[in-house]
Amino acid sequence: MLRPVLHRLAGTEALLPKRNTASDQMAGTERLLFHGDVELLTARELKKRHPDMKVVAWVQDPLHRLAYCYDKIIVKSEELPAYYDERHFSKAMSPREFVGLVAAISDLEADNLFRSQSASLTYKGMLTANLVLQLEDFERSLSKFLTEAGISIRPLPASTYRLTSFVTHSTLRAFNDTVLVQTLRQRYRADYEMFYSQEALPA
Repeated sequence: MLRPVLHRLAGTEALLPKRNTASDQMAGTERLLFHGDVELLTARELKKRHPDMKVVAWVQDPLHRLAYCYDKIIVKSEELPAYYDERHFSKAMSPREFVGLVAAISDLEADNLFRSQSASLTYKGMLTANLVLQLEDFERSLSKFLTEAGISIRPLPASTYRLTSFVTHSTLRAFNDTVLVQTLRQRYRADYEMFYSQEALPA
């Protein structure tokens, strides 16, 4: 959904394939945006190396992030990645067991798929992002981003963020478990307070 914006920022918009299929867009993005001479930095690294650079962060409800992680690593992968295998995750574990094990891993040792966003976006106790946008409110967030960045872009194709495009219905239902939700909210309390509390909601 953000590919047209990324291409506009990278100056590669005119080089995209004329056809507008999903496979063409994906191929164009991978070929033109993520190549060998691009260094991918965290917000913390950006702020440390380039203190005057403006940083924009898209955040996601931790429950949705963990549901996606469970689907990707436990449900859909043929074999557990080495990181998860070494930490005793199992293809047979339930969502509650998965979240319980994630909660026992500190952010210093966490995989990027479940490391807390507050840890990723703070440096020396300060939030590194100048603008924080919620993925759940995609259309409003994108509009705010384009306005704040002063970007004039050709009309984007109509698109609505749907979590079910990325996570199965059965996994989402399982993540409604009361004990799971309590564990997850305790583990990601800083994320919820920083990005999803009433005070953090955008005006």
